[in-house]
Amino acid sequence: MILRRLVLRRFLGLPEASFDFAPGLNVIVGPNEAGKSTMRMAIRTVLYENPATTSPRSREQYRSWGADDPPELLLEFELNGRRFTLTKNYAAREVVLTDSLGQSWRAHKAVQERLVAALGLPTDALFDATAHIAQAHLDRIHVSSIGRELGRVIGGGEEDVSAAVRRLDGYLRTLERGSRGAAAREPGALAAAERKVAALRETVEALRRSAAAAEHARRELFAVAAERSRLEESHATKKALLESNREILQLEERLAARRREEQMWEQKVRRIEEYTTRLVALDRELEAATSAGAIDEAATVRLRALHERRAGREQDLAAVRRELEEPAFEPVAWRLPGLAAAAGLLLIVAGGLAVRVLGSWAAVPIALGAAVVAAAIRTGLRAAHRRHLAAARREECERRRQALARELDDLAVETRRLLDRLGCATIEEAEGRLRRYRELVQQRRQTADFLATLREGRDDEAIVEAWKTVRRDLFGLEERLRSPEVAAKRLTPLQVQALEREVPDLEERLAALRRREMRLAVDVERLTAEAEQLAVREEQLHEAEEALARLRRHHRVCRMALEGLLEARRAAEVPLRQVVEEKASEYLRTATAGRYSRMQVEGENLELSVWSEDAGAWVPAEEPQLSRGTVDLVYLAARLALVAVLTGGRRPPLLFDDPFITFDDHRRAAAVRVLRALAAEHQVFLFTCSRHYDAYADRLIELPARGDAAAPAMAPVREAETAHPEPPPPAVGPLWEQR
Repeated sequence: MILRRLVLRRFLGLPEASFDFAPGLNVIVGPNEAGKSTMRMAIRTVLYENPATTSPRSREQYRSWGADDPPELLLEFELNGRRFTLTKNYAAREVVLTDSLGQSWRAHKAVQERLVAALGLPTDALFDATAHIAQAHLDRIHVSSIGRELGRVIGGGEEDVSAAVRRLDGYLRTLERGSRGAAAREPGALAAAERKVAALRETVEALRRSAAAAEHARRELFAVAAERSRLEESHATKKALLESNREILQLEERLAARRREEQMWEQKVRRIEEYTTRLVALDRELEAATSAGAIDEAATVRLRALHERRAGREQDLAAVRRELEEPAFEPVAWRLPGLAAAAGLLLIVAGGLAVRVLGSWAAVPIALGAAVVAAAIRTGLRAAHRRHLAAARREECERRRQALARELDDLAVETRRLLDRLGCATIEEAEGRLRRYRELVQQRRQTADFLATLREGRDDEAIVEAWKTVRRDLFGLEERLRSPEVAAKRLTPLQVQALEREVPDLEERLAALRRREMRLAVDVERLTAEAEQLAVREEQLHEAEEALARLRRHHRVCRMALEGLLEARRAAEVPLRQVVEEKASEYLRTATAGRYSRMQVEGENLELSVWSEDAGAWVPAEEPQLSRGTVDLVYLAARLALVAVLTGGRRPPLLFDDPFITFDDHRRAAAVRVLRALAAEHQVFLFTCSRHYDAYADRLIELPARGDAAAPAMAPVREAETAHPEPPPPAVGPLWEQR
């Protein structure tokens, strides 16, 4: 396969670019971020990826900055002299392959099958592991993908022998996991089958026990149902009788209540009639009391006040009259001053006479006489004053008597006038009429209030009708209680009490029987269902035992197949390793100018070693036994040899992303020799920042620095291009057949 032209639209750092390639060595040179990695990724992407299944995130990652749509890639290549054009449009999510004869393919699967047949590397992972060599990744051989392809080559078909061995061994381990009593979180099929058989055997035994238990439970259920039916009948009869007596008791209580209510209504009617009669009588008495005239309460009160005032004035007049009837002065009190004066004069005379007789002792009588005379004079003066006061008082009492007499006359006239007005002869009669009137009014008001309370806002007809209704209800209740049906069901209080104890006991026994019957029914249903599964489980057990026997035979066959496959692989690996070693040794001899000419590949991990004449032994391809540059050359030779072996003689393009950046001039010259040797058989793409390879390129493509508007510069094809024609590959499928 020769890639001729690559066109990029909206792809990463090259939004619009076109490149022409030549057979042999194509050197793409440019500074960092000039687009070398973009071109390399575009080649890999157009060869392997499917736009229809690529994730939206990947499509967005491939899109150039500022572009509205995902990228589009176009690749023109030649195979067996025919020109093909491959287009992968990520916006339309479609793949189109056309040839120079006008044929086209649009199904990605069909297109990819033919591309893989031409490339010889079925997956992008295998392509990256062999034909796509990136910077500082020479020692990464990707053992997993290469080992799978080596297994396919060894087996001569599509199956990876190593993977088949691993899968078969893993399958056997999985199959045997947990068997022979070993503990395992997830047992294998063999252990699962053994456990299934054991579980089914236990299930069958349990179902057989369930069948026996179901029959026993069915018989017990029949007996419990019969007992429950008998108790339900007895309970229903006794409960109905108890309910009837409770209804009778309620009727009797209603009857008693109606009787009390009837008595209340009767008493109310009687009292209404009584108080109505009394109210009529009081109205008549009030009419009689006011027939002589209206009772003037104010005049009666005024009359009583006049009477009381007149009585008070009569008492005052009597007191004045008594005072006037007393004597004007007291005779004894009037005579005492005269007698005292006379006695005093006598004493004075006697004293004068005594002076002549007795001398100085006669002065005593004279002094006594003078004192008596003085006392008599004072007493006389006081008596005269009292007489004057008594005379003035009598005059005042006379005036008061006259005034009281006149007032009494006026009160008598006013009293007579009021008595005439009231039509009464005496004040007692007037007050008696007023008192009787007040009593009648009070009695009438009380009677009317009591009647209103009795009537409770209803008229007498409604009250009488309510009384009659109660009497009718009372009669109906009495008739119902006297009916033969009630009489036949009536029990004594002791019998009712016995029923009240017996019915709840029957209910508890019935509830217990129902619960037991329900449990037995559930058990019977469950056990019957389990018993019905007995035949199914026995059949399943038979099938499981047969499956276990088949699985054990399958296990023995797989074990024998694994042992045979291991033996066959050991026998087949030797010649294939010899082919890889011979091809890798040839590349290594060219790269090292004959210093190392033999290489050895060992183990499933493809451990590499070279023969050293200096050491006289096989040296592992690793530091410090070999220098870094030599190790890189060893792995480069191994990867190139794997390309030749894995592709079966096909010649896919080889992509080198500056893998020799760490080489010195000597090693770089050796790498150039290898590249020129490869360019004779493969189309080689070397992406580099260095100008060391310009002189060796069959096509030199110079990429400008980022931001430079100039288009990529491509040197003309070297004359050597025609000196290295691509050998025709074998036919690889319908796409490559000639018409």
